[in-house]
Amino acid sequence: MPDSERRLRQQIVKFKELRGSDEAEIALLQTDRGTLVRAVHQLTGENRQLRAELTAPDARVLPTQPRG
Repeated sequence: MPDSERRLRQQIVKFKELRGSDEAEIALLQTDRGTLVRAVHQLTGENRQLRAELTAPDARVLPTQPRG
């Protein structure tokens, strides 16, 4: 087997390994994206609710305690 072919085969193996790790990272990022979308959706709803309470005639909004 010529040396150039051997090097090409080694590069192919490396590229396949990189592709596999990229696929795993993409799957993780897609999961993270879904979690972030849900969090933003919930926070948007809470923000909308608080703004509505502030504009109510008898607005009495107390600051919330951080969750943790």
